[in-house]
Amino acid sequence: MQNTPSGDYRLPGATVCLGGNLALRMAWLFPSLVRSNFMSKSTYYQVANGAEVENYQGHSMKKWEALGIPANLKGKSVLDIGCAEGFFGRECAKRGAGPVVGVDTGIGRLFYATFVAMREGLKVKYKMGVFPNLGLTQQFDYVLCLSVLHHSVSKKNMSKVLVENENPEELAVLRQQLKALRSFTAPRGRCIIEIPYEYEDPAAERAVVNFEAFNTELKAAGFANARCIGSWEYNPKHRATKDRILYVAEA
Repeated sequence: MQNTPSGDYRLPGATVCLGGNLALRMAWLFPSLVRSNFMSKSTYYQVANGAEVENYQGHSMKKWEALGIPANLKGKSVLDIGCAEGFFGRECAKRGAGPVVGVDTGIGRLFYATFVAMREGLKVKYKMGVFPNLGLTQQFDYVLCLSVLHHSVSKKNMSKVLVENENPEELAVLRQQLKALRSFTAPRGRCIIEIPYEYEDPAAERAVVNFEAFNTELKAAGFANARCIGSWEYNPKHRATKDRILYVAEA
């Protein structure tokens, strides 16, 4: 296993992913009591309800509302990259989307997502994989990539990479990732991306950050159109040193 450049996550190798996916296929064999106990003891990255505490990014429904996804997704396919506990894929499934595929590197989160989907009677397939090598050949009408790409940047400061060109090697990796996102997005489909811009010196860096620069990179990756749709109401604790910016790219 190796760390992401940000140092926040350990990335599983191909053998671990294979074993994890075999285990996920057998999730239905777990008794309901075991599933319930597992979910009750799990820690969460996504917060669906209750008080906003500690280092959670914020209530996931607030982010969902900011994404601008239609209320009716019947006949639309969805890929959620970095799905964590599966909140956004389940919301898509509730609105008629299918197939819905969620991918993450954490087996615990994927089991939690699978168990919740089973409990709610939702058809969502969860897969253990490392972006961009997901082993998928299908294209999707909606591709979600929320708070993922900044982990390919060592300091997680996307402005320095996108605008100041501080690390050309990391910019090259980011560009390859954007091309991969385009390859997963079906013609006329939409890719929705969240980029956390994290600052060492917020007062100085916010004065010069250009959130529109990312649109140029999305178009260069093959998307026909790209626009910044702004931020969302995330955890107030983080707002002093971070901006969470959402983008929509159309294939």
